[in-house]
Amino acid sequence: MIYAENEHLGIFTIPPNIKTPVNRRDNTKYCRYHRNIGHITEECRVLKDEIERLIQKGQLRNYVRGNDQQPRQPAQENQQLRQEEEDIEVRVIIGGLATGDTNRARKNYARQARSEPFPHQVNLAEHKNKAPRLSKEPIIFTEKEASSLWHPHKDVIVVGLRIASQKVYKILIDNGSFADILFCSTLNRMNLVGAKFEPVKSALYGFTGDSIHSEGVPNLPVELGTPPCQHIQSVEFVVVDYPSPYNAIIGRPTLNAIRAVTSIYHLSVKFPTVGGIGIIKGDQQASRDIYEAANRSSSAHL
Repeated sequence: MIYAENEHLGIFTIPPNIKTPVNRRDNTKYCRYHRNIGHITEECRVLKDEIERLIQKGQLRNYVRGNDQQPRQPAQENQQLRQEEEDIEVRVIIGGLATGDTNRARKNYARQARSEPFPHQVNLAEHKNKAPRLSKEPIIFTEKEASSLWHPHKDVIVVGLRIASQKVYKILIDNGSFADILFCSTLNRMNLVGAKFEPVKSALYGFTGDSIHSEGVPNLPVELGTPPCQHIQSVEFVVVDYPSPYNAIIGRPTLNAIRAVTSIYHLSVKFPTVGGIGIIKGDQQASRDIYEAANRSSSAHL
């Protein structure tokens, strides 16, 4: 396959996003080029057009029969499929427990966004105890807060947090992740005696072309921020046995639960607490060290 044989060269542009909602795609089909579900790589029209573009630039010519053969122009058929391959979010990690662990729960979650939400709507069944009064201060980021960082940068937010009273470093804050992830290698080093793991049926997509199933789901306390602006959140981590430069990933479930606002420019996360606005500052050096280590690892496999 052309893409699989040349992916490591870094010559392919990032594909446009797939328009079709995740819940309406065929989750048995995976496109390695889009790194997402919905269709298989061999049927990807966007990839075929990208290959044509590269051939016209003089690359991948070893796949063209005959020196005088002109590469075909991008086909106009299947316009509906190509239209679907535009303009929606491509998530780093898809799956997990964020929308439920059954088909019905996932469908209900998808349908919910099609109706108008009621102002300040809450599920009373899930709020039996009176919630603490959080700070109503506006969450803002100032230029001064970014002055300690190297600019411009393309770094991600990498932090250290206390998980189950143990300090864990190299945690990625990822708005694109549909699940909170804890990697098996990290869990083994934490040596959590008596931790209970709930089974989970949902698979995760996004690490490789195949789906990855969880080893279980422990519910662990995570300390966010520092006193007095601190919040302790109970997090349902999806445990995955897969190599990663990170020890854990804090994704949308937790970020949404604590009402977090992230700023890549400031490499910071802010959220309301009882004592005021909490803040988690990213480690720019750790982010670049992980990036450098990942590049060395990739080069070693070329």
